[in-house]
Amino acid sequence: MNKYFVLLKTDATRTKDITQKLRKLPEQPYHGVRLYYTMNCFGNWDLAIWFEAENQDYAHDFVNDKIRPIPGVLEAYTVPTTPIKEYVNWK
Repeated sequence: MNKYFVLLKTDATRTKDITQKLRKLPEQPYHGVRLYYTMNCFGNWDLAIWFEAENQDYAHDFVNDKIRPIPGVLEAYTVPTTPIKEYVNWK
């Protein structure tokens, strides 16, 4: 399974609402996708999501069908990742 990191730019007036929607996502929010973290970030981006997908199509569909349509999400930048060392004990 591939891991992905999605950086989100949001409408500043909607960031709190978007954060709440992301927190309510289940661990498996989409077919073939497992969510690890949603997080706040600072600088050019406002929020981030780290997830694993069975394949690139599932990752693409998850971001396009579940994340981009959230009202106030202005931009989503998805980056495939490969951990160098895993500090988290994956379930």
